[in-house]
Amino acid sequence: MPGQNKRYFWLKLKDDFFSQKEIKMLRRIAGGDTYTIIYLKMLLLSLKNDGKIYFDGIADNFVEEIALDIDEDVENTHITFNYLKQKGLIEFDDHELEMSNIASMIGSETDAARRKRKQRTKESKVLCDNVTPQSQLGHTEKEIETELELEKDIDTETDTEKEKERVGVVFDKYTELGFGAINAFKAEQLSEWLKTFEPEVVVKSLEVASNNNKATMNYVNGILNNWKQRELTTMKKVEAEEKRKQVEQMKPSYQQRRREKPGEVTPSWMKEEKRSEQSSGPAKTAGEDPEIQKMIAEFRNGG
Repeated sequence: MPGQNKRYFWLKLKDDFFSQKEIKMLRRIAGGDTYTIIYLKMLLLSLKNDGKIYFDGIADNFVEEIALDIDEDVENTHITFNYLKQKGLIEFDDHELEMSNIASMIGSETDAARRKRKQRTKESKVLCDNVTPQSQLGHTEKEIETELELEKDIDTETDTEKEKERVGVVFDKYTELGFGAINAFKAEQLSEWLKTFEPEVVVKSLEVASNNNKATMNYVNGILNNWKQRELTTMKKVEAEEKRKQVEQMKPSYQQRRREKPGEVTPSWMKEEKRSEQSSGPAKTAGEDPEIQKMIAEFRNGG
């Protein structure tokens, strides 16, 4: 059936969108509100392609073609384009442009889900308009069933929203810790890890990589692969492992345990005496000392 697999997309802005320094700075430029609208239109234009805009060659250059797509002035679009490029909010080459940090802003719904939602809204309205005293009980039961189904849908949507928020936290941390702008490939890698680990664990791996001056996705993948093999999938397990390592580091070495018996402390004067003996060499026996030999000889001779 035509349109059966059609999907609707929407852009979700965080409540702090206009509080971001890049957006504040953009709006303070002369004509900044216009440039902000152009930026939002570019975000909307990229939705159906997972945050990407493609150059089809219809116009003379990429910026002119974007201006044509979003019905905006070419010069204003060019100024916006240069600003976004300077602030790392876009990545592009000759034929493709990608909007950075858009992964957590995209929402979508299939055509079937959209029709189902509209149908339920319509049915709910009909029930309210056509209730009679005779059918009050039947309609009430039907309304309860409908409400339960709607609540179930709302719960599912709430869970989805929470999941997207958790993903958004990881994406934001990725950029904040100096890994650079997040593109679709990196977003997909992080999303895959979030199927195995708690978001806090993925954030922890980003922090470890950053602290070691290894802010690369390959280094993060190595950390998470190691933790996956050791089943450190929750923050509780990761913290327990860190504590275990700290305890191990505090334990005396094997050589220390051999030198000293458990619970026994060697006095400092004994250690000094031992060092003195070692420095002066082995003690002479009675048979080796000439003074003692002389005394023995005199005693034997009666003198």
